[in-house]
Amino acid sequence: MIQQLPSYRSTPSNAETVTIPRSEYDRLLQDSQHFAKLRTSLLNGGLSQETLDVLIYGAAQQPSHQTNRENSSQSPAKSHAAFENKAPPGCHEHLDVKVHDPDEFAIGEDEDEDEDALLDSRDSEDKDDYDESSRSAGSSPTPSAQRTVLIRNLPDRITHRDIVAAIKGGALLHIYLRAREHMASVSFVEEAAAREFFRTAKTYGLIVAGKRVEVGWNDRQFYLPPYVRAKIDNGASRNLVVYNVQPNVTEWVIRKDLDHIHNLIVISVQFKNGNAYISTNSVHNALFARSCMMSRFTYKGMKIGFYPDECLGTPGKYPKKEPQAPAKKTGSVPNRFQLLSLDGADDEDDHTSPDGLGRMNNGMRWADNSVTA
Repeated sequence: MIQQLPSYRSTPSNAETVTIPRSEYDRLLQDSQHFAKLRTSLLNGGLSQETLDVLIYGAAQQPSHQTNRENSSQSPAKSHAAFENKAPPGCHEHLDVKVHDPDEFAIGEDEDEDEDALLDSRDSEDKDDYDESSRSAGSSPTPSAQRTVLIRNLPDRITHRDIVAAIKGGALLHIYLRAREHMASVSFVEEAAAREFFRTAKTYGLIVAGKRVEVGWNDRQFYLPPYVRAKIDNGASRNLVVYNVQPNVTEWVIRKDLDHIHNLIVISVQFKNGNAYISTNSVHNALFARSCMMSRFTYKGMKIGFYPDECLGTPGKYPKKEPQAPAKKTGSVPNRFQLLSLDGADDEDDHTSPDGLGRMNNGMRWADNSVTA
């Protein structure tokens, strides 16, 4: 909040003008310009107007016990102070922001506690900003939509990277890993891709991190808001790419800048051909992350876009073992004079010896009795 200077004169509440120092006026004017630019960047990055209003003014229905001071803390004039206290400079506050040590980028058990609310009920499964804003805009989930599969019996120390490496057949909308319960919910963008993956996994099995796992439909399906669907149709995915990245932008810097976004998991950051490729766990959080990065001075002059999901492609198959035909025994070369044998007793012994001295018969060697003419 803005600290009042001791030299301020008390102003009646009904006065039409307020006297403040010139320096304070310049700072408020600069904050207003920053707020306008940030608002434009968030809207261009995919954030809906309804969500932006909730972030700025708070929910439409405030609890009765909430004080006027709490309500006034979310006004536009004082939003700059909220940025300094709750979010890094240059990025608007995200709902349910979690504060971590900047040096802490652990992925795994902490996410389980943060995202348990996503699976508590149908209405609260996808409590991310994009879901809530779409519901407030009048959209409703399709009951028949099936795009979320539940993977059970995952190995210990499982990571998002292991799951992404094992899944093929369609772009992913959201990955929710519950490492301590050895399960994960994976939502596909396309329902047809989810059904094909489910059919393939049931037929051939699925192996994640070297272990065969169980695949089934999740009881609660992930909801895809219409405007996120529109962003995906225009090329959005869960993966970001920063073109012509500067040398000062390292993996540590990227992870630190995105660590404050709730439920966003940065799976990997790879640098190739002067670009930085960032793989995340969800499309809607990637949209917010892109808007946040575009508003930061660190990425000024760099184009930030999306690159295709690596899970696209032919689903991995584990063919069933076919019974092999028994190997044929290599028998001896048949004797062409076998038909001339009277009793066939000496079929196996009637072969020419290696030294060419004659034939073997009953264990005895006989000299060749042929006469040269």
